[in-house]
Amino acid sequence: MRKRGEKKFTDISVHIAALSATFRPADIQNATHWFTTDEVYEAIRSVDPGANISKEQVYQAMLDAGYRYSVKPGAHGVDFRWMLQAK
Repeated sequence: MRKRGEKKFTDISVHIAALSATFRPADIQNATHWFTTDEVYEAIRSVDPGANISKEQVYQAMLDAGYRYSVKPGAHGVDFRWMLQAK
């Protein structure tokens, strides 16, 4: 039961499942697409504007789905992105 004033978060598993219908987790050698957590968050919000989600929730959902986070080869600085491979 939620406490008064506590926000209810949206279950984003359906959004991660939709992402996984097009992409699969990849390693550095096989990644065809690289997305930041912010980009995944914004994509979910664009298809579900009413979703009450946090970037931390997106990060954890991506990890739970088997996606890995790394610096793109050749990047200058620390710019972590999710590695995905198109199916």
